[in-house]
Amino acid sequence: MRILLIFRLFFIRVLHPNRYSSEAYTKHLRNHGCLVGEGTYFFSPLDTQIDLSRPFLVEIGKYCKITRGVHILTHDYSRSVIRTKYKKILNSAKPTKIGDNVFIGIRAIILPGVTIGSNVIIGAGSVISKDVPDNVVVAGNPATVIMTIDKYYKNRNEKCLQEAVSYAQKIKEMTGRKPTIREMGDFFPLYFNGKIDALKEYGLNVRCNGDDKEDYHRSYLENTPQFDTFDDFLNYVERNET
Repeated sequence: MRILLIFRLFFIRVLHPNRYSSEAYTKHLRNHGCLVGEGTYFFSPLDTQIDLSRPFLVEIGKYCKITRGVHILTHDYSRSVIRTKYKKILNSAKPTKIGDNVFIGIRAIILPGVTIGSNVIIGAGSVISKDVPDNVVVAGNPATVIMTIDKYYKNRNEKCLQEAVSYAQKIKEMTGRKPTIREMGDFFPLYFNGKIDALKEYGLNVRCNGDDKEDYHRSYLENTPQFDTFDDFLNYVERNET
């Protein structure tokens, strides 16, 4: 399987030299004139469409996370309807700007002329047709503000442990044994603090795509886990079995 993966990555690099990785795609966009900030990460460059017909109108901030199938536009071809009916060509060119620390969910579409603030979460499949302020969560078609980022943080903070327990119980239900720390994946901050490299001993490959690496690592060093050890967490799961 590993050999097949290596061959697959090799052919993708040969066939798509500007899209085989986030770094390659970022360089490609910058070479065309787009502004792309430090640390911004494209999870699936092959499926991402950014309007390079107007590259100087595209501005993406620092540490943004752009997922699969996202479209970012600076113009459209609706002028063809006008040309056919009125026999006049009226072109379009609108700057599209995205702030810092923005997460754009799968298959979201950012329409021409939109400005998105910083610290924003955009839900999967959203169509952004108007400006988005800082520090909010938006979703829908057309997208609307669902909540502030402060409220979203509070919700996630309250639900994280509950979801971890439910997931651990599901693993035990399906396998007949306790889950491993590797299977629990990104829930490790509940029972771990220290250097990220130490997690490799458990088979966890922790990546900080779209984040400041030093800040990301520092957050785990300063993390205050709810449980002293992973075993303490598993004991808590057992006590809360239904």
